[in-house]
Amino acid sequence: MPTSRRENRVLETYARALIEAAKSEGRVFPDRRALDAIAEASPEVLAVIKTMVERDQLDLLPQVADAYRQMVDEDGDVVGVTITTAVPLEDDLREEIRAQYEADLGCQVFLIERVDPAILGGVIVEARGERRDASVRTQLRAAREALDVANLTSEREAAHAGND
Repeated sequence: MPTSRRENRVLETYARALIEAAKSEGRVFPDRRALDAIAEASPEVLAVIKTMVERDQLDLLPQVADAYRQMVDEDGDVVGVTITTAVPLEDDLREEIRAQYEADLGCQVFLIERVDPAILGGVIVEARGERRDASVRTQLRAAREALDVANLTSEREAAHAGND
């Protein structure tokens, strides 16, 4: 929390600048998620980003993130497992997931947690280039596709029976 009026004005100035820029680009909520991620970033991540800004290479950040992810995944000692859920994980579930994947993969695991309310429920897990999607959104999509196929089959059968 700000400790002085001056500090409060500085914080408000930065926040207002971000809001106005985000509104002009229609990115208020995506920018909020990005800012939250940066606010939680480690000092080494911030140092690399600072260097990239100074060298006018910030446009390379997505490729750096991909290369980093790949290098970490190839490191046999540690595997990053991305867990996407509709709501934040509770501590006991987080530890249960970590322990399960450490046993399954036979190495140390660090979790990369993402929250995406659009998946509705369930979980999406990504590790070592493999993706397992057990989200409610995907299950509903699969059910909808199955119903569409069943309806199409019924319509064809009805049309075929009408031609007999």
